[in-house]
This record gives sequence, C-alpha cells and structure tokens, in this order.
Amino acid sequence: MKKESVRKDAIPGPWLFNRVKSFIVFLRTEKGTAFALLFFAIFFNAVFLWSEVGVSTFSLNDEVMHLTAVRDASSALQKNLDPTDFWLSQIESGFPLFHFYQHLPHVVLAWTDKITSLFLPLTSLFDFSRYLLLVLFPLSVFLAVHRMGFDYLAAGFSSSVASLLSTLGSYGFDYNSYIWLGYGLYTQLWAMFFLPLALAEIYRTIRRQGSWFLPVFLSSIVLLSNLLYAYVLVVSAVIFLFLTTRVAEIFSRFKRLAVIFILTGLTTCYFFIPLILDRAYLNRSIWFSSFIYNSYGAVWVLQNLFTGKLLDYGRLPVLSLLFFLAAIFALRQWKEERYRLVLLVTVFWLVVYFGRPTWGQLLDILPFSRYLQLHRFIGGVQLGVILLTGPGLSSALQWMKRYFMKGLSLRTSLVVGVAILFILTPAFLERASYYRENTRMRTETQTIFLSKSAEISEIQETLDNLSPGRVYAGLPADFGRAPYYEIGPVPLYAVLTQLGFDTFGYAYWGWDLSVDLRYLFDNTKPEQYNLFNIRYVLLHRTWTAPYYYSKIKEFDDYNLYQVNTTGYFDLVDAPAVFYGDNTDFYSPNSKWLASPLPKLKEHPIIELGDMPGNTHGLPIFSFPEVDERILANLTRVQAAAGQIFQENVSMNEYGAGFVAYRECYLMLKANYHPGWVVTLDGKNIPKLMLAPGYVGIQVTPGTHLVLFSYEPPLYRFPLLIFGILILILLGWYQLKNIK
Repeated sequence: MKKESVRKDAIPGPWLFNRVKSFIVFLRTEKGTAFALLFFAIFFNAVFLWSEVGVSTFSLNDEVMHLTAVRDASSALQKNLDPTDFWLSQIESGFPLFHFYQHLPHVVLAWTDKITSLFLPLTSLFDFSRYLLLVLFPLSVFLAVHRMGFDYLAAGFSSSVASLLSTLGSYGFDYNSYIWLGYGLYTQLWAMFFLPLALAEIYRTIRRQGSWFLPVFLSSIVLLSNLLYAYVLVVSAVIFLFLTTRVAEIFSRFKRLAVIFILTGLTTCYFFIPLILDRAYLNRSIWFSSFIYNSYGAVWVLQNLFTGKLLDYGRLPVLSLLFFLAAIFALRQWKEERYRLVLLVTVFWLVVYFGRPTWGQLLDILPFSRYLQLHRFIGGVQLGVILLTGPGLSSALQWMKRYFMKGLSLRTSLVVGVAILFILTPAFLERASYYRENTRMRTETQTIFLSKSAEISEIQETLDNLSPGRVYAGLPADFGRAPYYEIGPVPLYAVLTQLGFDTFGYAYWGWDLSVDLRYLFDNTKPEQYNLFNIRYVLLHRTWTAPYYYSKIKEFDDYNLYQVNTTGYFDLVDAPAVFYGDNTDFYSPNSKWLASPLPKLKEHPIIELGDMPGNTHGLPIFSFPEVDERILANLTRVQAAAGQIFQENVSMNEYGAGFVAYRECYLMLKANYHPGWVVTLDGKNIPKLMLAPGYVGIQVTPGTHLVLFSYEPPLYRFPLLIFGILILILLGWYQLKNIK
C-alpha cells in the first residue's frame, strides 16, 4: 500500500512558529508597534473598567439624570410620543429637557432598547454603552491622528496616553468625568469620543482629501451630544483655515468649511432652532461658583500645567513631561502644516481656558460667551494635548534614530514603544488604583442595596399605590446628604428619582427658571410643601416628624409621611404683574417666596421681556423694582378661590377637575414653557406664567375640566426628517463616488 506523503508546512509546530515569528517581525515595525500600543490601551481599559458593566447598582451624580432621561425617551417611544422633545417630570418640577439639551445618546439608547429589552435591561444597556465608549476611546484617537496625516507610530503614541489624564474634578477628558464614582457626564462622553474623528474628517475635507458625509455625520453627533464640545469643534475647525498663508487656499478652505457647517446646521436644525427661539426660558443659575463661567486665570492654569496637576494630578507628572517633550519636537516641525494644526489647537484652547480673570471683556468676542462655562474648556486643552503628544513623540523618535541610534540594536520601534509604556507606568498605576477604588465602592454599594432591596421594593410599591405627588427625602442643602439618608454613597433622593418618582431633590441641570428658588425651600413652612406639591416625605425612623406630617407607613429604616397639599393644581390669585429679563428672574421671585404672599396664594403674573402691553388690569412692576415694600402692599386676605376635586397625571399631560368660586387663576405646579397647550372644558385657552415660574390660566366661576398638554413645536418633526434625509443623500453620494 502506498504511503501518503505529508507536507512539512502542514505540521502544526513549524506553522505556529512561523506565524509567531511573523508577528514578532510585524511588532518590530512602526505600524506593528503602533497597533501594540493601541491594543494595550484598550486592553487596560477593558480590564480595569469591567465593573462598569459587571457590577450593577444605583447611579450617582449626573448619571441619575441621564438614566432617567433615557428611560423617559424609551417610554415616549412606546407611547408614540416624540422621543426628542417630551416633558421630563421627575426632576426640578418638570422640564422639557431635550428641547434645550443634547439628547442623541439618550434617543439612540431608547431605540436600541426596543431591540434589546427582551434580553438586556435598560440600565445594563446604559452601562454597556458607557463601557464601550470608555474602552474604545484610544481607538478613536488612533484613527483621528492617522487620518490627520500622521504616521502610525504617532497615532499609537496618542492612543496610549488618551485615557491616562488625571485632574482634580475638571469635568474634562479624564475618566473621572464619566465612571460611576465620577461625575456621570454621559453625553459629554459621546462628544469626547467622536470629537477627534470629526476634527480629522473636517480637516481632510477642507483639504480636498475626504468626503462630505463623514464630517457632517460626525459633527452632527458631537453637536447633538454636547453643545460645549460642539463649540470646541467649530472653533477648532475655523483655526484650520489659517494653517496656510496662501490667500487662495484660505478662501478655498473657507468655502468647503462653510458647506460642512451649513449641512451640519441643516441636519441638526430641528434641535438648535427651538433652543434659540425659546432661550428666554433658560436659567443661568446664581448658585454656580464664579469659576464655572469665568475659569481660573492664566497664573492658576499655567502653574497647574507646569507642576503637572493639569494632566497628572496625584501622581508623578510623567504625562506632562512627555507632553512638553512632544511640544518641543512638534515646534521643530512648524513648517509642516499638520504639526501647526495640533500646536495651534492646543495653544488656542489653553489661552481661552485662562478665562475672564485674564481676558476680561475680550472674551465677549467669542459667540455666546455669556452662556459658556469657560472652566469646561479644559476639554479643548486636553484634546490638544492628546493630539499633540503622539506626533511630537514620533518626531522625537525620528530625530533620535537619525542622530543617536545608528547601528544600535535598540533602534527598533518596539523597544521605544515599550520604553514609553514604562515611562507611563506611574500613570497606569494611578489609573488602575482609581478604577479599583471605583470597583470596590461599586461592589460595596451593590451589596448594601441588595441587603435593603426588600425595604426599597416596599417603599416603591407603597408610593406607586398613592395619589400623585412629589416625594421629598431631603436636599443637598439640608438633610439630603446626612448619613441616615444615604445608601452607601447614593443619596435617598437619587434612589427615588431612579425608581421613577417625581422627587423634590437635587437639581441636576439647573436650567428651568424656578430652579434657584428650590434652594430657598424652608421645610418648616407647610405652605411651601403645598407650593412645590411635596405630598410625601421619607424620614429616618429616628427622626421626629413635625405636626403637619401624617404617618402613612413604617418601614425598616424609614417612615413615610404625607403632607396636606392641593396636589399638582391650585386655585390662586394674581395681585400684580412683574416683568423683566430672565437674567433678573431670581430677585423678585426670591423676595416673593420670603413674603407672606405664597401662604395667601397670591401669585404675581410673570412676563419676560419689556413692559407688556396687556397688564391684566393689575399693578405692574419691573423685576428690579420689586422689593419688600411693594410686596407688603400687595398682601391681601381673600376667601378660598375654589377646590380641586380630581387630577390625572400621565406622560406629557396633567388633567384636573375643579370648582372655582370666583374669578381666579388655576396654577399647575410645573415650570412654564411655551410648549404647554391648555384646554378648558374642551376649548384651547391662553396660558401665562405665575410666580415662582409655574404655568397657569385665568378661569371664571363654575365647575371645569382642564388638560395641560406639553407639545413640541409643529415644525420640529419635519425638520428632524429633513436632517435625516440630508445625511442619507450625503451617504448615498459618497457610496456612489466610491463605486
């Protein structure tokens, strides 16, 4: 019988050996080293951030707001409502958050939930999306740097430092801004991920190297994910125009950039047109520290940069040293446009980050500077640092090869890559330590919640079966952060919000006009419970309840009480009209809240803008005029205006049946917005604003049925479809050209 011949290359041993050898040879190349650096960065994040998906528990900080918004967007889809503009009722007396706030991440998750809800809870989907963005951010940087025209090694170096930033609460690119133990800036994470890619594609397109679809698509994602980072994107793109001194080229780039901006504007106009038209109903909180809108000044910024605290807080300043080294070698390459790009972007945002202490009114040159939280422009600085470090280090390596590594065995890129990782060891160790602390606290919190799950479920079930009303478990300014009112590190008011209840708790966004008055809430005054419709209160069992609390039920650690209110509606009187700009809104309303008028249910009509033509037959005062003397003169005691005998609350709607004994005003204890549509006895009637910023209507004596419905502008949905069609056409045009 003839023996079958066996090919030598079919033997597993030599085949595997050859593959390993080829892989090692590949790693010794610059491209191979770059991919190794990228893989290491992704692997490091994937391992140490696993608890973000592997340990499920209640959320902290702004993550509470984002998770609530995602859930409501999903509910809006289920109810055939517009998921891009609905009334979010659980926080801050209600607000149409997506009317003013970037919402693409929430809506994407809401649509995804329609597919994954059968096997993945929405909270897990939320955590998984955050985990993926954090883990893969180095990939975004890698692609962006390479697309800007730099070599693979530059891209690899940038990707290796992209997720290693460490600052003390800067709200920038460092992962402290995003993980569970951090600040929960979910939409900013989306914008951070896509910002480098959008910049790279804009740069390629204005230089006639890229398509129209990618820069418009990516820029739209950034704009609909975070307005501040969209601002960084737009201004940085304008800098690209002046990377060349040739006038003809500047003009050519300007035309192409203008097309990108116009197409992006058309794609996203469904969002920013309503935002601009209704900006008068946005608040700039007086409680924010001055640095939020002003930043810190050149001395503070430069001192922290050169001492390493801006990039390497709490560790050896290894990343800062690499950045300075990279900046020197990038500056040596000034004649190359791509190096000018990363240098100018970094320096520009560093200078802007100095803020008003340095530049004063000069910053008014920047569009919308009054609304900009200048301290958040550290994100622009850190973007520049990441984009600059890789190319600068790659340039340094080429210089070293040219002058110091000739004929040496240490000349391979792989050895240099390993050396860079070794230098960055303190940064990796500090990040690993921080992530382990995040895992530890998240795991401990999960354990605590599991031990209290029966009580939490019982509280949830009890509140679900009660009449609608806001729930109060303290504010950060009073007892809301007391040890008895935290489950692990999570405040009880945050737990209640995540359970879906309308809470009188932390102000997560601070954009509605009445929000600043919440900080003045006096929990010793029963009339203020009625004003804010705080119907239910959770107190720790060791606390003594005041006389106006009625106990409903006792739980293991907490007691649930009820306070007598009229519900979400009340019948009130209007003694005057106050008018003025939204920037002065707090002054007259805070004085009104401190006066006897709220207890007497006297709520002045509020008009925003100049003196109104319709004074409603009432005395009229400008916001600055309102003082204690005027309020005292408006004080009057009247008989009860009527009675609310039923109310219904659902998504986007509040309904009531009531009896008015005389002419008065029906007030819904929810924030005023032009999107409210009111029908009284089946007929549409005009609405108005009543102190402290609530929506109301004027009513006549008799028995009535009323419905307050929040409705997005009629033009919003057609503009949304128009924007989607633009993207589809651009994508089709690009595919057609590829073929």
